[in-house]
Amino acid sequence: MTRTVLRLFPLPVVAATLLVACGSEPPPLPPVDVTIHRDSIEQWHAFRKNAVYGPSGWATLLGLWWMKPGETSIGSDLKNTIALPRDRSPKYLGSIWINGDSARLVVGKGVQVTVDTMQTLVTDVLLHSDLEPKATIVRAGPLTLHYIVREDRGTLIYGIRIKDTLSAARTTSPALRYFPTDILLRVQAEFIKSPKPDSLNIISVLGMETRMEHPGDVRFTLKGKPYSLMVIREPEDHGQNLFVMFTDSTNRKETYPATRYVWVTPADSLGRTIIDFNKAFNPPCAFTNFATCPFPPKGNHLPLRVEGGEWNPHYGEPHDSTGKATKK
Repeated sequence: MTRTVLRLFPLPVVAATLLVACGSEPPPLPPVDVTIHRDSIEQWHAFRKNAVYGPSGWATLLGLWWMKPGETSIGSDLKNTIALPRDRSPKYLGSIWINGDSARLVVGKGVQVTVDTMQTLVTDVLLHSDLEPKATIVRAGPLTLHYIVREDRGTLIYGIRIKDTLSAARTTSPALRYFPTDILLRVQAEFIKSPKPDSLNIISVLGMETRMEHPGDVRFTLKGKPYSLMVIREPEDHGQNLFVMFTDSTNRKETYPATRYVWVTPADSLGRTIIDFNKAFNPPCAFTNFATCPFPPKGNHLPLRVEGGEWNPHYGEPHDSTGKATKK
């Protein structure tokens, strides 16, 4: 999944109000000021608003198309493999050519296309996927094209996401809503590395099965009881933060039914880290049908109400088993 780098507090100056409950727990980190914590949550809310409703947020997705070897033509003409809205694209924007593990975009004649942040027009560009350190972002008018690669049961599949910066969803969708900030949900945890780092089969919302790295677990105490959650590294995640997918007793009502995510800061030399459930957030599939959201590994369920972080965007509306709103 696409991520924007968010500045996190270094571990030496952050802390927890609850400690890891185990026989050899490391010493507690220094306490955090309530005002500083509140400000950090407000910054997080601003970050999330941009990640969902910003110019390249999840709400701007026009679609996700899986491509076969050879040519995939793109444009508003219905003869193209991928047909786009007439008011967003020329009749023929260009073609993506898949040859083995290589993908190129050949731009249509006279179409103005730039790559990444460069202003120079291009006519032929090699596409780097989101699995690579720097993915290619193609810009054509209000559209951005993102080349992605996913694994399904050992086979790589190739797709193109197209976003529309002028999408009405940016202004017409409901605002993000959150539980009240609770500093008690910011807990110290201990990162336990796997003796032999392994990988797990993770199922996505699209039914794809992908092997993902399982570097270890985080152990912590919440509301007086000890818990443990598996940490996963997605292939397209190039950051250093630990990634946790979990469910709890608020799912299927206040929070998104399938899962919530939370990033965890890298552990210090003693294995200490922080989990702030006030920053638990919805997967992209809560906002679009064109995401490849992974589901939590079996066992990553907390049997209590974690009343922190982002609400289900459809909370208060009739919704189906995936969390999508249904017509009233």
